[in-house]
Amino acid sequence: MASERLLNVPQKSYAYGCVFCQSGKESIIANCIRTRCSQIGATAVYQTKRRTLRGITTLHNEVILRGYVLLQVPEGLAMLETLPREEIISVLTYTDGDWRLYGDDEAYAKWIFQNQGLIGLSRAYRVGDRIQIADGPLKDLEGHITRIDRRNKSGQVSITFGGKTIKIWLGFNYIEDRETKGNAFAAGETL
Repeated sequence: MASERLLNVPQKSYAYGCVFCQSGKESIIANCIRTRCSQIGATAVYQTKRRTLRGITTLHNEVILRGYVLLQVPEGLAMLETLPREEIISVLTYTDGDWRLYGDDEAYAKWIFQNQGLIGLSRAYRVGDRIQIADGPLKDLEGHITRIDRRNKSGQVSITFGGKTIKIWLGFNYIEDRETKGNAFAAGETL
């Protein structure tokens, strides 16, 4: 009976959008939007990266979509009237003037919000130079390793996402041979 009640709870429907802001101020703008417009979700797009300094490796989150903040707006909310306009250069729109994302753009924004705005570290299987992401927000995507940074334990991977091939640097926790499922390589070892 409890599960029946859960099924009857109306799901919120959201529209997704994007605003253009001054590069380097994405986090500040997202916080400002969330503070002034509590119904609107706002996030910059971050990626967890490794940084090595004096032999000590640390993890940090870095904005990777400079100058842009993604929005999650409840359907029916007059978004344009509620945004703090003095902080935003412009609301991005399609040629028809609509700010709502659709297609691959909407899928990307939804995916970013599902992952709280963060593309974290992933694990990958090695199949020659082809990989399948085994864990993290990019799970199940396939691509190939184009470069390795042994010092920062990361690799540049070419993947197809949203119909476009992009190159993205991923920190690898470990890489495992998909054929043998157990020959683990420490990140940074020779592939």
